Amino acid sequence: MRLPVVRLIAARELRDLLRDRRSVLLIALMPLVLYPFFGLAGVLFATATAAQRTVVGIVGANHLPAEPALLAGGAFAEDWIDDDPEGAFGPMLARALDGDPAVALKEKRVDAVLTVPAGFAEAIAKTAKPQLIIDFREGDEKSKTASRRLRAILRAWEAQLREERFLRAKLPKDFDRVFELVDPTTSKPKEKLAADEVRDMLSRVLPFILMMWLATGAIQPAVDLTAGEKERGTMETLLISPAERSEIVLGKFAAVTVYSFAAMTWNAIWLGIACGAGEAAIGYPIVNKAGLIGCVALGFPLAMLFSAICLALGVFARSTKEGQYYLMPLILLLMPLAFGSLMPGQELTPGNALVPVMGAMMLQQKLLAVADDPVSAASVALVFASLAASVALALALAVWQFRREGVLFRELGAEKGGRLAKLFGP
Repeated sequence: MRLPVVRLIAARELRDLLRDRRSVLLIALMPLVLYPFFGLAGVLFATATAAQRTVVGIVGANHLPAEPALLAGGAFAEDWIDDDPEGAFGPMLARALDGDPAVALKEKRVDAVLTVPAGFAEAIAKTAKPQLIIDFREGDEKSKTASRRLRAILRAWEAQLREERFLRAKLPKDFDRVFELVDPTTSKPKEKLAADEVRDMLSRVLPFILMMWLATGAIQPAVDLTAGEKERGTMETLLISPAERSEIVLGKFAAVTVYSFAAMTWNAIWLGIACGAGEAAIGYPIVNKAGLIGCVALGFPLAMLFSAICLALGVFARSTKEGQYYLMPLILLLMPLAFGSLMPGQELTPGNALVPVMGAMMLQQKLLAVADDPVSAASVALVFASLAASVALALALAVWQFRREGVLFRELGAEKGGRLAKLFGP
């Protein structure tokens, strides 16, 4: 194998790929439109959610105790709203209902109904356990959210009522607490908690996004450099050159790998910019920058794997259209491996590190995570060994395909393909 020949073929193929302006513009411009669009959609969703009012109908509001007051001026008191876990859903109003609460729910005049029975305040004062009844519309997400918010508010209000009952009995207000729970999350601001949730979600989702861009960036150029060359009639010109079949395959492999890796890197850059904008808005980090750089570096062997597989499959196709039929299902085959790394509780072990795509994605997740949990050198070595073996196997399959004249000229039929096979011998 002659490296100068491989470099020459790779440069020629890469130059031809870059001349396809439609594909290049699609890869280059899609992130410029896609990620700002998602960001704008997220902002609009958050704005619409914050402006959405939730109305709770109160039946028997006059039966509530005066202190501590559950309601204040047509809404729930601020002391209880602070404990609302879904406060981002906008203001929560309270409206007295005199008619049938079921009708009000059905007509969507209220999102949930709280029924306070007669004598509720007196029963509370006598240390009895009266009932409060919550109703909502089944199958209505807004109504179910209203019932969840109402339950959280009532739990906070109940805690205050319980403390006052203990004080009247001359007991400590925390008499019912057996132990004191120290939870570091309770001392974090809501913005920090939200940033941590986004960061944990991105550490699992980003490797999947990068993997999909790697596969997308490898399929189109691989089809173009194999089945596309057959359609254009340039495959024969390449075969009569002094280059060996293995050199032709390695040159095309290098060009597709560079193209795929560049597509993934370009998207990773814009993902990093989008995450930086999110961090500026929230005020807390949402992505591990060093881990993102490590994910990009780990994407190169994955680009090699996808490129080798796509070349081995693409050369078998008679035309570009047939090549798309062969390669598009590749993404569907990658899904189970990708979802395997997204399963809850999955950890990078020597066993799953041997699974080519899943092991690499789990290693990327470990790089993005902020937990002080070092990755074992053995697992990293197994991930790269598995990728190297898979790339070598796929390349060997591609070289074998390129040496089979019946594959290279199968679109011409058996008789004409046989004559060309004798002409272009291996």
